[in-house]
Amino acid sequence: MHFEVLGPVRVRQDGRSLPVRGRLQHILLAVLLARANVEVPTHVLAETLWGEPDERAGPKLQQHVHKLRRVLGDVNHIRFGQDGYCLNVAPDELDAQRFDALLDDGIRVPDGEPNRRAEILRQALGLWRGDPFAGLDVPILTDESARLTERKLIATEDLYEAEIACGHGETTVAKLAELVRLHPLRERSRQLLIIALYGAGRRADALAAYRSAHTTFSDELGVEPGLELRWLQARILAGEPLDAAPTRPVAVNAGGLAVPAQLPRDTPGFVGRATDLSALDGMWSDADDAAPVAAIAGTAGVGKTALAVRWAHRNSGEFPDGQLYVDLHGYGPGDPVTAGDALAGFLRALGVDGAAIPVQLVERAARFRSLVHNRRILVVLDNARTVEQVRPLLPGSRSCFVLVTSRDSLAGLVVRDGARRIDLDRLAPDEALTLVRALIGEQGDPGALTALVDRCARLPLALRIAAESVRTRNGLRVADLVAALGDDVGRLDVLDAGADPHTNIRAVFSWSYRHLPPDAATLFRLMGLHPWDTATDTLAALGGHDQRTTRRALESLARAYLVDELPDGRFGMHDLLRAYAAERAAEDESPAIRQAALRRVFTWYLHTAIAARHVLIPQSPELPVEHDAQSPGIVFSDIAEALAWYGVERPTLASLVTAAAERGEHDLAWRIAAASLAYFNISKHWDDCIATHRTGLDSAVRVGDRAGEATMLNGLGVAYDDIHEFDASLECHLRAAELFAGTGNDHLAAWNLNNLGVTYDRLGRFDEALDRHREAFTLFRAVGDRRGQAYSLNNLGDVHRQRKDFAKAADHLRRALEIQRAVGDSDGQRFTLCSLGDLHRDSGQLGRAADYYSRAVETSLTQGDRWQAAISLVRLADLRQARTVHHLREAHLLFTEIGDTDAAAEVRARLAELGTTHGEVRPDGRHIDRP
Repeated sequence: MHFEVLGPVRVRQDGRSLPVRGRLQHILLAVLLARANVEVPTHVLAETLWGEPDERAGPKLQQHVHKLRRVLGDVNHIRFGQDGYCLNVAPDELDAQRFDALLDDGIRVPDGEPNRRAEILRQALGLWRGDPFAGLDVPILTDESARLTERKLIATEDLYEAEIACGHGETTVAKLAELVRLHPLRERSRQLLIIALYGAGRRADALAAYRSAHTTFSDELGVEPGLELRWLQARILAGEPLDAAPTRPVAVNAGGLAVPAQLPRDTPGFVGRATDLSALDGMWSDADDAAPVAAIAGTAGVGKTALAVRWAHRNSGEFPDGQLYVDLHGYGPGDPVTAGDALAGFLRALGVDGAAIPVQLVERAARFRSLVHNRRILVVLDNARTVEQVRPLLPGSRSCFVLVTSRDSLAGLVVRDGARRIDLDRLAPDEALTLVRALIGEQGDPGALTALVDRCARLPLALRIAAESVRTRNGLRVADLVAALGDDVGRLDVLDAGADPHTNIRAVFSWSYRHLPPDAATLFRLMGLHPWDTATDTLAALGGHDQRTTRRALESLARAYLVDELPDGRFGMHDLLRAYAAERAAEDESPAIRQAALRRVFTWYLHTAIAARHVLIPQSPELPVEHDAQSPGIVFSDIAEALAWYGVERPTLASLVTAAAERGEHDLAWRIAAASLAYFNISKHWDDCIATHRTGLDSAVRVGDRAGEATMLNGLGVAYDDIHEFDASLECHLRAAELFAGTGNDHLAAWNLNNLGVTYDRLGRFDEALDRHREAFTLFRAVGDRRGQAYSLNNLGDVHRQRKDFAKAADHLRRALEIQRAVGDSDGQRFTLCSLGDLHRDSGQLGRAADYYSRAVETSLTQGDRWQAAISLVRLADLRQARTVHHLREAHLLFTEIGDTDAAAEVRARLAELGTTHGEVRPDGRHIDRP
């Protein structure tokens, strides 16, 4: 199968054209061929076909791809990748690729073999049937069409040059004259025409051709012909042979070529980056036949230019024909440098007279590629903003190496031009500390220096500014600077090194920020209000947009290196960027908008925590929450997902409660704490539980919410009980019972009574424990909570067991297990199975006890409760049957994983007594349930 784009787009197989029908099918095929073997995003294809696509664009695109696959007869020709479609083309199947390969082969033929070069170039030009992608006026094809057209002109000129060298100058005159007519501003075509005329003995015509060139350039451009044309005129007037290459610049040094040396001064005090420098070494030494391009991308102030310049200086000997450098000003004060202006500078540096520099960008780029062809030149393109700014500056020769730096990821340069990208991260902690010490010496204690590194987010620019402050301000200690940088409001003021905008961290960040699309800029500002790493759906709630809009905004921020995408798929930013984002939010967003954004995200976390709580405990009582249609939260498919979310978000949830309270969102503060209790009870993060519930309690009191106050006191009572602060637990539960009595919320009141009974049980006050559990059972039955009834029955049974009333205990525990099985309450079963194990152990039925304990372990692990599983394992070990050491070791591992160091230490002591290592147990050895 053969694909043809050098003319009207068509597909041929076995000498016949395949029927690609309709304009949209032709456009789809053309775009896929223009980016052959590269995945084209679906949104790019949809926008190309339909402009602003609607929600039906995806299915319509699938239909067109399906039809195109049918035409090609092989579904494997077009594959769907991660984000789009890719048309797989073999090396000889696409005429544009064959043309490029033949042209490159022709260029590589030595000057002494003009016949061979001419033959190859004729083959290349013979592939053309008209304009590339003829009849398809689609913007996305413009760049590729222009590139191919320029390459065709180069091939045509190279062919005529080869034919002149073969002695066929006279026969090429007419062809060259037509080429000049079609492209009157191409200097190389005019040079070849003059050479052909002079070689054919037509000296007067050659001089007339020069005069025509002079008139055209003077009238059209207001410039003189270039040095090469003027050199030709001088040789012809003198009657001398034209024995020098017509397209080479006039000699400016002993070797006959200009050798630019434009690298800026190397960065003093450069440290680290050994891995990145080695990667650049590999990109240069391992480059294939294509001109190698390395893109160094990263956030503002991370040291991209320093790395590029350091590598360039270290390897300048590899490029004896020169080093070119340009600051493209993509990000900074002033306007970006255009590709045309950058090319003009390069051409002048390579010896081209200013008057001879072509006006058209395409011609300047072609002239540049011709001049650097087969020369060992390093090109450093610093501070690029867009791919379009860079692409015309790329040489076409393998002998050159291009280093590009940018705050943009320059994905198009990687995809289409084969660039290899280094995503430059902030300095490693040890490297940042080395830089600080090199800049300011060993001033201050090591702790202050380490804190300074952290405050400056390990950004080289921020560290250099901070060091300069210490050096120039008498009496300023490192510790003082660290303290100043700890002030979120004034942090960026400290990192201002004077009037130079390049050494003002706020100005440096602003250059990235001001180039953002509106949605991305808004999201960036709002992220300054939310000082936690978080996921896309959370940020969608923060910004008040759908996930598609949010993902696009995040893509823009990630391309600009204004957010970090973390390994777990969440997004964050370092402290200095977050401080800048918060400043922008304070200046550009009204207080009402900021408050609304925070309330949206608090609400989102609340609903998500409630959803996770419901998965952990499906029959849990509902919290009194107003549902917000804009903040539905996440839907969890199973317990593992819910626990994983809680595990990742636990620090954020703990901070959110405080943040909500500080911003006056008291109704959300106590509810977020309440929604997290189920997880704290499993994970045993009681410090977080107590902190959030104390804050939530204060919020509930502030707004006069008695139900909220009671709910917080119940949670505090649960936490205090588990850490053996029983008096505090009793106080909380008794006060909660009083408050619940006046709210009419019998369901939550029942759970508080259950928990109060547990605490009485733990204190050995069994009569009071039985009374509270019976009261709780009655309330659970009144509100129809069978799961709660089972909890009460289990706890009643466990109290009777401790009183040695085994018959009553067995009756209550069996009834509890029957209800739990009937309602599918695995959460409660893990406690009841362990209680049954205790009952059979105490009544001497050790075999049945072991069976119940084993089932309790399995059920607890299924519920994600590693602590309860470890307790049951220790009980198994206490039976002193088979596998005692194994059970203790597993228990030790679980206690260690959840951070219960006391229990882990006790198991280690037990294992030591048995002559082995690693295992564990809870001090009281008794089991008490709670929700």
